[in-house]
Amino acid sequence: MVSLAIGPKGRETVLGPTSETSGGMSTDLRDVAIIGSGFAGSLIASSLAEAGMDVVLIEAGLPVEDERHVRQGRRETFANSDEAEIFAPYADLLPPQDREHKSEYFIQGATGPDRFEGQYLRLAGGTGLAWLGTALRMCPNDFRMRTTYGRGQDWPISYADLEPWYCMAEEAIGVAGSPEADLSLNSSRSKPFPMPAIPQSYTDQYAIARIKGLQFASKEIRIVPTPQARNSIDGYNGRPLCEGYSSCVPLCPVGAKYDPLVHLRRALLRGAELLAGAVVSKLDSSNDGRITTAWFVDSDGSTGSLQARIFVLAANGIETPKLLMQSNHQHAAGLANESGLVGCNLMDHAEKHSWAVVPDPIFAYRGPQSTSGIEILRDGPFRRDRAAFRTALRNDGWRNVNGAPYGDGALSSAAVGGTLIGLIDQQGLIGEHLFNAVHSIGLRQFALQSVIEMLPDPSNLITLSSEKDRLGLPRPEIHFRLDKYSRDGIAAAARLHREIFRALRCKQTAFAIHMQDDRTASDAGGSHIMGTTVMGNHPKTSVVDANCMAHSHKNLFVAGSAVFPTGAAANPTLTVCALSLRLAEYLKNTMHTR
Repeated sequence: MVSLAIGPKGRETVLGPTSETSGGMSTDLRDVAIIGSGFAGSLIASSLAEAGMDVVLIEAGLPVEDERHVRQGRRETFANSDEAEIFAPYADLLPPQDREHKSEYFIQGATGPDRFEGQYLRLAGGTGLAWLGTALRMCPNDFRMRTTYGRGQDWPISYADLEPWYCMAEEAIGVAGSPEADLSLNSSRSKPFPMPAIPQSYTDQYAIARIKGLQFASKEIRIVPTPQARNSIDGYNGRPLCEGYSSCVPLCPVGAKYDPLVHLRRALLRGAELLAGAVVSKLDSSNDGRITTAWFVDSDGSTGSLQARIFVLAANGIETPKLLMQSNHQHAAGLANESGLVGCNLMDHAEKHSWAVVPDPIFAYRGPQSTSGIEILRDGPFRRDRAAFRTALRNDGWRNVNGAPYGDGALSSAAVGGTLIGLIDQQGLIGEHLFNAVHSIGLRQFALQSVIEMLPDPSNLITLSSEKDRLGLPRPEIHFRLDKYSRDGIAAAARLHREIFRALRCKQTAFAIHMQDDRTASDAGGSHIMGTTVMGNHPKTSVVDANCMAHSHKNLFVAGSAVFPTGAAANPTLTVCALSLRLAEYLKNTMHTR
């Protein structure tokens, strides 16, 4: 087992085995044990450690060196790798069971044609090392979907309850933005963004000038700067100014984009401890329901344990319910599962991708992968009938859409037109003709990416597979399908894409709306893993309460997007951060009672 500590000048140092955690029972009682070191775990650890609490984080993956030259080296690894994008820079740091299975670590249940496409990293900092940086607030109606539109569930908290925490989260992770994205959705704000918006790209400005007056779903379409957690001011929170790399997913090579290592480092500097390479296998509880012990296993199969007054599960929407269900040695259905809803209501964001060749050069592949989007369609009366969505304008040409420049051979022939596969196989171009076509199209590549909401559905769920991983633990099995509500949202997004391409005066033969034969299928997963331990007011209909505390275990809390009752159309990260800061404050205020 390894632990991560702070060496000279704040540098992270990997230490050898500690007597406390190597194959035995820990005799120390910690104040707080946090399982997972991503956005939620790192923010909570930093806040509690600053308040003087004895905090330990338990992380399945390994520590990440966070120096600029190391980041640049990982960018080169990514550029030259044929691994799946999210894993490419970090393959050497993944737990052995993840290295073996990659994105297919979980089992896809045989429930229909839909596949769950979400991916996640298990390493210090979690999937936050590979996010794009989009930091949107949810809008007020997202918290009251059942009341307003008769769909999904209401949250036990409101936008007004979370608004001050949104402000704190924007300050904590450093969000650059303008109020336009919020005002169009009646999302009031009590504080301005910490930094001005990242400048809109030439591609953004080109589209803005040409879609003026475009109407869709009874709304005027406007392209506004996307709030994002990357520095538009050099030095904010110790991070450098964004240098415009187009590799934000899977990593920012200079550290301008926020990632959880920022607060993980602060937590360690304030005395928290990180146990890395430790996969928690089960939790023990006492007769009165309190969680007493976390048992973990390392890569060589040795086990250890740790005791704490408070336990916070901050793994993610798959690993958190999996751990609760694995802890079935004292409770047949696992922990916190009196409602039978642990693992249920799994959500992600469906995606609609489309590409076009615009009439003029727009010089793609510069700047962050997306700097602007269409937010106004995230809410409206149409949500009674079909899903809401937001649409991002891509700055990275067609790479995210159809695998340009080479092309994705798994897509339909129309979807890869203009890529090397299309130009060679479909048009038979070679030599100078091929070169000229690639040059001309490369300058004029334009792509749209819509993120579509899903409703909670108890039949979309995670169970424990009979198949074991290398540590002898059950692999998660996922049962997942898209319902008509989401598919109708995908179809609506496709119609918007077509209208935008027409407004840009793209030729009918110079764009593709559908990436696959099933026109209402999701083109990708957002890797926004939500639901599975939802919050609510009643123990029979939820897993945790409005303070993220398990109804039946008064010292067990769940952090992260697993508690979301509904998914909305906004990327979930800022809401995760706001809820985490709120939970940290609750723990500080109630610690003396636990």
